[in-house]
Amino acid sequence: MSANDIDIIEERKKEKRRRRIIKLIIIIVLALIVGGLYYYRDKWYPKLEGLGEKYQTTITNNGKLAEGNFPIEITGGSEYQFDVTNKIGYLLNDAYLYIYNQNGGLIESRQHGYSNAVMKVSDGKALVYESGGYNLRTESYKKTLFTKKMDNIIIFGIINKDYVAVVTASDKYASVLTVYDRKGNFVYKRECVERIIDVSFTEDGKGCLLSFINANNGSLVNITEKIHFDKSEPLWISEPAETFCIDSFPLESGGAVLLGEEECAYYDNKGKIVNSIAYGGDFSGGAVEGSCSAVISNDEQRRKYALTLIADESSEPVVINSEEILKDVAIYDGCAYIMTSKNIMAYDFTGQLRSTVEISDAYTSFRRSDDYIFLLGYNKIDRIDYNN
Repeated sequence: MSANDIDIIEERKKEKRRRRIIKLIIIIVLALIVGGLYYYRDKWYPKLEGLGEKYQTTITNNGKLAEGNFPIEITGGSEYQFDVTNKIGYLLNDAYLYIYNQNGGLIESRQHGYSNAVMKVSDGKALVYESGGYNLRTESYKKTLFTKKMDNIIIFGIINKDYVAVVTASDKYASVLTVYDRKGNFVYKRECVERIIDVSFTEDGKGCLLSFINANNGSLVNITEKIHFDKSEPLWISEPAETFCIDSFPLESGGAVLLGEEECAYYDNKGKIVNSIAYGGDFSGGAVEGSCSAVISNDEQRRKYALTLIADESSEPVVINSEEILKDVAIYDGCAYIMTSKNIMAYDFTGQLRSTVEISDAYTSFRRSDDYIFLLGYNKIDRIDYNN
């Protein structure tokens, strides 16, 4: 073998070694990159998920009105109330309570005989009471569960699966809270020197959030108390919030969220305000569920209409402007629904439009239930399918 042949063989060996070294370096670099990506996955992976959500297609529903039993006609020209709970629709007018299934089929009608009747529904049941009167009753689709005549004038009431809470006037106190179980048996009573303006049940359903209007340095403020039916003293009393309470909702943390006319306040499990978020414009409606709040405001003079979305106490509010007056708002299954004279739109709480449907201007409000939206007009109720 010549010297040239030996040199060629040595060069080939060196080239093979170089290639092996380069491959090894590439493998090491790739391993470091993959390891780094895995180690910091909590920082970059949610952003990729967000991109997927950002460019998600908005669902456009066809808005076809259901046939068969629909529309439900409102006879007599009287005002009515309608709501849906656990697939049961309750319709209240000045004389009767009508009970429907979601297909618009009439299950039963019951005469109530109340003047100024008001209805609240929850967990498949309805509470009907006489605002400014003394009588109340609870109903299921099967039967009247119980009736009650209060000693004092009823201001308002609420219902859940196990209890009915009623706020009444009193000669000695500004307001009195009385709670009954599902059979109408007495459970709890609270006599208050301040006027109760809102009541909601706590997260376990065995207590209430009470909101009072009070004066503080010449201004009207809201004070919220969390009570338990087995305890004589409040679990906590909140710091004052400079707003008039519209609704409240318990948080799993033991705190609460207060939806007011001027702002939304979040309380921790000791009643301390951890965040308050003000919204501009004239308050026209709001909804709260879990930690989520949605508020519509209409400034007709300046023609500014907006939806404010608040996901929780640590989130910045998302404001979505509208070119039309906002008629109604609701929260259902993690989305905020708003109604204009032309559309119903569903937004998630990042502000992304998830779905929409065109409607006529014949409707004033709506109710969301399962795969349906019930459209409430002056003299009829329609139903449309709605996919979100």
